[in-house]
Amino acid sequence: MLMRSWMIAGLLCITAPVLASSYPHVGASISVPFVTKDPQYLHGYRAALWYQPESLIWNHFHLYFDGSFGHWWVSNNTPYQSLSIYSVSPIFRYYFTENNAVSPFINASIGLAYLSRTRIDHQNLGMHFAFQDQLGLGATFGPKHAFSVIISTMHYSNGSLCKKNAGITIPVMINAEYGFA
Repeated sequence: MLMRSWMIAGLLCITAPVLASSYPHVGASISVPFVTKDPQYLHGYRAALWYQPESLIWNHFHLYFDGSFGHWWVSNNTPYQSLSIYSVSPIFRYYFTENNAVSPFINASIGLAYLSRTRIDHQNLGMHFAFQDQLGLGATFGPKHAFSVIISTMHYSNGSLCKKNAGITIPVMINAEYGFA
């Protein structure tokens, strides 16, 4: 499992700069849970590549898109210990103020996700397809806004599209982003 994490991180490091040479607003992010709720003993990470079209950058409001892979597991002894989640989502970002040093912002996102399993721990997630909801508060640093740190909350759920809808909830997650261009 640790080897897979390093392989994904390596792939992001190789792929993102190549994409950045073709597209001006490309970056990568990594997220880890700080506080988990459902299931209680959840651990894992989420790695993403994001793209921000120049035409979707306005005064304080920016819209960009990310594609991600997340791997989540529980540390207790249950038969459903892990699952992977693939997702795509638009991310709406509002900058309160933009300057060369620190620019605080708020993020909001609702995207589509595919879960490799329909159970984790004792929770029945219902089906393989889900929605990924994320809300965060963060800041970019430096004149190029290349590095960002975000504290967010994330939830995966099928939105009651089927009878079982336990969901995965991460009340506090730490995210680090880097823009390559």
